[in-house]
Amino acid sequence: MTTLYQKIKAFFLRFFTLKDTPHNIAAGFALGIFLGIVPGEGVATTLILATLFRINKASATIGVLVTNMWGTVATLPLVTLIGGFLFGMTPSHLNEQFHQTYHLGLRFFLSKIIFFDLVLPLIVGFVIVAGAISLAAYFLLYFILKYKNYSK
Repeated sequence: MTTLYQKIKAFFLRFFTLKDTPHNIAAGFALGIFLGIVPGEGVATTLILATLFRINKASATIGVLVTNMWGTVATLPLVTLIGGFLFGMTPSHLNEQFHQTYHLGLRFFLSKIIFFDLVLPLIVGFVIVAGAISLAAYFLLYFILKYKNYSK
């Protein structure tokens, strides 16, 4: 007869195991990297989405923890470059607008001017940059895992 402790332990071992297909492990890692770079997302969102997409939760958690917060800061120059380019703005203009509106607080965050002139270009830039980085991470990890499995 199994105890409650053994059931809980088995649940967590099943929930956070890397024993999975190369696709599921790489997809989980890529999802974690994507959500770690995009501002405002974290471990809870990563675990929920990994569960919904039926990909590896352990690798997703590793991906989000590796990139969380510093990934956002490290990619910001590229994000402003791409977002600004797509919306006809220079990165310095986006940066200047951010510093001019930062002190206004959250009540102005979704105002029409701030949203379309500042937030939307940054969101689009983050999605493109995070998507490209996570896609590259997926393929790199997938091929590493496939090579590892073939060498056994």
